[in-house]
Amino acid sequence: MSKKGQAPATKKLGKALTRALVEYKAGTKQTADGLVNVVSGLGTEKAKRSHNQFEYGFLNNFQQLDAAYQTSWLARAIVDYPAEDMTREWRTLKCDDADVIRAEEDRLNLPAMVSEATSWARLYGGAGILMLTNQDLTKPLKPEKIKKGDLYRLLVIDRFDMTAMNMNQSNILAANYLQPEFYTISAGAQQIHWTHFARFAGAKLPRRQRAQTQGWGDSELRKCLDDVMDIVASKDGIAELMQEANVDIIQRNGLSDELASDQDDAITARYALFSMMKSSINLALLDGEETYDRKTLDLSGVAPVLDTLMTWISGAADIPLTRLFGTSAKGLNATGEGDMDNYFNSLSSKRLTQIDPGLRQLDEVMVRSATGQWLEDFNYVWNPFQQPDAVQIATANKAKAETDILYKDAGIVLPSQIMRRLQAEELYQFDDEKIAALEEDEDLTMFNDPVEPDGEEK
Repeated sequence: MSKKGQAPATKKLGKALTRALVEYKAGTKQTADGLVNVVSGLGTEKAKRSHNQFEYGFLNNFQQLDAAYQTSWLARAIVDYPAEDMTREWRTLKCDDADVIRAEEDRLNLPAMVSEATSWARLYGGAGILMLTNQDLTKPLKPEKIKKGDLYRLLVIDRFDMTAMNMNQSNILAANYLQPEFYTISAGAQQIHWTHFARFAGAKLPRRQRAQTQGWGDSELRKCLDDVMDIVASKDGIAELMQEANVDIIQRNGLSDELASDQDDAITARYALFSMMKSSINLALLDGEETYDRKTLDLSGVAPVLDTLMTWISGAADIPLTRLFGTSAKGLNATGEGDMDNYFNSLSSKRLTQIDPGLRQLDEVMVRSATGQWLEDFNYVWNPFQQPDAVQIATANKAKAETDILYKDAGIVLPSQIMRRLQAEELYQFDDEKIAALEEDEDLTMFNDPVEPDGEEK
């Protein structure tokens, strides 16, 4: 065919391809933005990943959370480890009557109560500590009327045992916005006003979802529950494979014919005896026409898979591998200190958002119950997550002593001030009267020093 004959055919084919391409584009769903390739299907409905989407999780399935917490040590560790770590070293009170308030904390067993409430908040998304006082539970709690000894006891209740009544979803100025006006405990008849509870919420949720959870947060376990099930299922699958790691194989001529002639029982008895003898006296007897072999399952690729899953669940739970699984840090000169520092920084943030709000509610009542009044200077600081060892303490004290000497020699601080600090840090005990006498001597010395006419001391 000549080139002149080919040209109309080529043009006709090009028009057909163009028309097909236009029809394909018109009938194909495309993404709103991003790279699109209609030939390969990238960015169109033809692409598999274009159908990926996230779905809302069920926030109120406490039965599954209960079952996971009860049966899986990993699920229990994800819930309890951070709660225990956040409350283990507790706090240091900063006020004049700190010893009196600490005695009240011990009477009420407050650290254990807050730790338990934090665990249930991490498991269920929220928990409350009911403050039992001499005030009517059906009416708002008035902390300013609490007197010494009025706080009788504390009771920890998780959010699913606190039935909400009269939800406030309209008055955004009220303190209980997106919270109920009353609670009933385990479908009980008595209504308890919400102010009698110190609330401890779980992971934060958007406002629309908090309306579904009656103002509570999300479960820290729920968001990584699929990953927990994956690693448990993988471990169970490997355990099943271990049962068949070694398989005995015997080849026997004419086995098919023997099975077809109803000799099943004889063959079964023959090799059952073979297995018993091999197990009891480590001796295998075979016929001349039988051959024996053993197949071993290759499990060399299992360990890396488990390591990957352990790393994944560690990230999902926001707990280092060294803490969650009790393993040592991997790598040359690796100590795991960096991982633990990141973990403690995360816990410090969660203390501020998940523990402090509820603890402040408790303090409003407990401080008054301990002292009979609210203390304007009341405050506290959280203790470090890890207490220093003896060497670290000695090194820090040496550095402080050298600093005190420099400041004293420079005339910036006085010996009595150094003694006050040492006594406040409980490093040494001094007689307050002697310190006061030393302060008077220092004041007299400062004011009675003779001064030269040019303003310089002798």
